[in-house]
Amino acid sequence: MLHTLRISGFAIVDEVELPLGPGLNVLTGETGAGKSVLLDALQLVLGGRMAAGALREGVDEVAVEALFELPAAHPVWGRLAAAGLVGCGEAGGDLLVRRTASRGGRGRAFVNGALCTVGMLQEVMRGAVDLTGQHEHVALLDEATHAALLDAFAGVDRGEGALLARYREAHRALSTAVRDRAALLAARDERERRADWLAFQLRELEALGARPGEDETLEHERQLLAAAERLAGAARAADALVYSGEGSAAERLGRALRALGEAAALDARLGGPAALLRSALAEAEEAGRALARYAEAAGGDPDRLVQVTERLDALRAVARKHGGTLQAALGRAEAMRAELRGAEECGDRLALLEAAAAEAGSRAGALAAELSAARAEAARTFAREVRRELAALAMGRCRVEVEFAPPGAGLEHGGRVLGPDGGERARILVAPNPGEAMRPLARTASGGELSRVLLAMKRALARVDPVETYVFDEVDAGIGGGVAEAVGRLLSEVGRERQVICVTHLPQVAAFADRHVFVEKRVGNGRTAVAVSALETAEARRAEVARMLAGATLGPSALDHAAALLAAARR
Repeated sequence: MLHTLRISGFAIVDEVELPLGPGLNVLTGETGAGKSVLLDALQLVLGGRMAAGALREGVDEVAVEALFELPAAHPVWGRLAAAGLVGCGEAGGDLLVRRTASRGGRGRAFVNGALCTVGMLQEVMRGAVDLTGQHEHVALLDEATHAALLDAFAGVDRGEGALLARYREAHRALSTAVRDRAALLAARDERERRADWLAFQLRELEALGARPGEDETLEHERQLLAAAERLAGAARAADALVYSGEGSAAERLGRALRALGEAAALDARLGGPAALLRSALAEAEEAGRALARYAEAAGGDPDRLVQVTERLDALRAVARKHGGTLQAALGRAEAMRAELRGAEECGDRLALLEAAAAEAGSRAGALAAELSAARAEAARTFAREVRRELAALAMGRCRVEVEFAPPGAGLEHGGRVLGPDGGERARILVAPNPGEAMRPLARTASGGELSRVLLAMKRALARVDPVETYVFDEVDAGIGGGVAEAVGRLLSEVGRERQVICVTHLPQVAAFADRHVFVEKRVGNGRTAVAVSALETAEARRAEVARMLAGATLGPSALDHAAALLAAARR
């Protein structure tokens, strides 16, 4: 709801504060008093364009401030958060919007003190106020909102397990399955080409029959085969020095033992060294025999050396191709086998995705059909209620209908396109006069007709429309008498659900006001300025309604008539 509108330096407004409240707020005054100027200022805080001549003559800055109170669930709070505006506090509560412009400078916009662009302001404030007469601020003229309003009217978007929520869940499941299936199909040819390449590479690896660590074992064997002659020579030379050669260590150890033999018999202390020499002799003899055997066996095998070298070259070639080491190549082979198994399982996954898409499509299609039936019934009820309201507003011949068309984008299933919100989009069409073709609301020619059509629709939608404040500037154009009273009553009924602000010249409408504001021009110091005053007392309201009835001359009959109108409105 809009609590307060403060304006300074705008057009013919010096400085005014427009107090507003819940229910029906009526602005009255002489023609040209400046009532529409106040609404022009209001549209600025909704993101409207600032006209070049908006600044009042003699002032340096124009400023318009609007204080709103919006519930936490209102979409404005979500758009503020999405826009990244800081300083806007928690969702729900007061929202202060300020718009300024200086002479010769650029304008600025603020939301709860946070600076923003006019484009951002226009986006976030969309849906806070319906300002009839300013088409960009009338939500009902945006055909993109019609389906959502119709769904709210039908009640398919409310409560636990709401039909619309269940459809959206099914549509998301269908979208996921279709997207995954398309991705799988799109990559199928590439997967097949890769599978052929993997199979070829794997055959090469498997044909080699490599074993873990085989390259290290063969490299050691190759080194031994290449050094066989040198190793055999070293063994023979060592054998000669230790055992088989003249003057070998074994021969010398034998002489030493013989020399100690008689001496050890005379002195037992020589028995220990003699035992050590015997042990050394035995080990030298064993070492010599082992060296002789090694020298005999280490003659080398040229054929084996060729085989080992060729095998090593093959292993190293594969290792270079698949990771640099034989261990990496064997790990790559296992990865290839796993990828090939995955490629083989792709067909199974495709079948599963097709089954999931079929199941989700059937569910979404059934819910879409149920949703379409609920919308069709709601459309008939909505049109009937609007026509009934229009009949009381002297537009009984106005035709209203809801047109359904396939959604602009969606998924095809069962010969029908299913969009994120159902199998159709909706738009409200009207034909104000007999013989006229049905056309969109935004193309209704007469401002007065459009205002009354919107009023009737808002009455039908008052319980479910997210817009908090309705503003009407031309709703009483071309009507009077009983129709004017019907308009006033209808505005009052809408005011029970939403805040309504209405500029009117009809006393029958003004009589229904919950808050009555008088707008006038005053001249001071040779300058004209707009002034507003809230008519708080019964006497003040009666006098203004009488003025609207009889003009400047207020006789007893005009006052009596005004009192009767106010009393009838209260009843």
